[in-house]
Amino acid sequence: MNDLQIKHKPSESPLLRFPCELVVHTASYLSADDLFSLRLTCRCVESFLFETFSVEFFSDRRFMVNEYSLQCLLNISKHPYLSKRLSNLTIGLDRLYSSEALSRPEDRVVNTDNPRVKEGIEPYKLEELAAEQNWLVSSGRLQLLLGEALDNLANVVELSLRDTNAGRRHCRPGLREQLVSYGSAEVHRRTGVDLLSNGLHLHSQDQFADMVFSATLLAVARSGKRPETINVIIQRNDMGLSSSAFMFPRSLLSTLRPALENLRSLNLSVSFTYIPLGSFAQGSRGFLPWQPHYLFSLLEETPNLVRLRVVSKGQSFLPGGEIQRLAWLIDSSSGKQAEKPAGTHIYGDLPPSLGRINLSQGFKALKDLELKNMIAPSNSLTKIILHLSASLRKLCLCVIGVKVSPEDDELDNDPGCPNAWSSIFREMSTYSSLENLQVGFLGHQTENCTRNENIHQVVFLRSEIGTQSASHSGLFETWSYSGSTTSMKSFLLELADKTIIICTRCRQRNQRYRSPEEVFGR
Repeated sequence: MNDLQIKHKPSESPLLRFPCELVVHTASYLSADDLFSLRLTCRCVESFLFETFSVEFFSDRRFMVNEYSLQCLLNISKHPYLSKRLSNLTIGLDRLYSSEALSRPEDRVVNTDNPRVKEGIEPYKLEELAAEQNWLVSSGRLQLLLGEALDNLANVVELSLRDTNAGRRHCRPGLREQLVSYGSAEVHRRTGVDLLSNGLHLHSQDQFADMVFSATLLAVARSGKRPETINVIIQRNDMGLSSSAFMFPRSLLSTLRPALENLRSLNLSVSFTYIPLGSFAQGSRGFLPWQPHYLFSLLEETPNLVRLRVVSKGQSFLPGGEIQRLAWLIDSSSGKQAEKPAGTHIYGDLPPSLGRINLSQGFKALKDLELKNMIAPSNSLTKIILHLSASLRKLCLCVIGVKVSPEDDELDNDPGCPNAWSSIFREMSTYSSLENLQVGFLGHQTENCTRNENIHQVVFLRSEIGTQSASHSGLFETWSYSGSTTSMKSFLLELADKTIIICTRCRQRNQRYRSPEEVFGR
């Protein structure tokens, strides 16, 4: 037979002899580099792996506020297949400051060419990108780019803003353990600024987070998207979204309302801090004493929440605390005559959309509530939990303080009212439908006692029920329990019985308080 007549059959990859499911399962054990190499072997293998590859690498993506990163988001949104995979979209609050180029005395490496500039930093490139960020948020282009991308992203259900890098839900060998903003490596290459580190990249008085949040919500309204979850997670202790972040003109609120009504989960880091009048002109992130905090206006538009988490950041100066404010609104919305929190005489003069939340109509589906870093009268906290008792199944109270007024009888040696927290837990046992409860680092304030800056420490006696954890001092400061509603009632009674307040001075008036010596002796 003539050699020219011999037809050579193209060589076939041995991988193609295996079932598609086996190839996909095998690929799940590969490192990122090996997976990318495997996808390049042939079109058939690439086709086998495309579904799992696109879900793993494109369902949860994070972008930063610069043109380079946002253009990548636009390109993904225009891709016929990858655009359908993106479900969790995060905007990183990776802020660039020109001042980061300045060298400081503590810097170990000194730039010999220019002692005023840190070694490895390109000050002019840094200034260029910092100015670009400012222009994107101030010109409205960030809103337009996000709106255009969301128009094409059919399956986005979760929107997040974060100031620090977050851990990956699934980390393949060879990948960075944390999910960082796309473009961070490019910024490091051009400027020398390392956004890949775990450091905080926001200054405390910067309004960048407020402006990005507002632009994101307006982009949602423009695109008509209805996400189920919105997260704003700011790790910096003295910083959260200010009141201005939640302030939207009435003309835009109507377009945003459908998206807010669809929200099921809202997780916010918020600042409730007042500012002196003299600093208002300097762009402070606080709000003036006669102004409402516009977070409450946003909550009015989210009646179908299933999960709500509000973390108060920094020192809160909202009169009476955020908890008391919500409790007063519950009374107002239900038609009860309620005394307004101290310092809130102006709220009665506000338009209903700014001053009142019809809580009696909303939050009927709320099952999960977490409050952190707040202080309020004990009856206000009880009132909120009672109002939500029909639906609430999970409650987390962390760094929460209650205030005791001088007329309360807990300091008169009443065995039925040993302290405010015990009373709260005992009352909760009569109406609560909780199945999960977490309490930790609680506080207790009495006006007649100035020990420890007027805040008493709350600790728990040892118990075999639930899970307790102790601080470095050995005192139990956190306690959690999960179980049926019936067993939860028993736990609440146990919690009420084993919750104690440490104060030698108050111990003289009520035997259910404890002195430090007694507690450490146990």
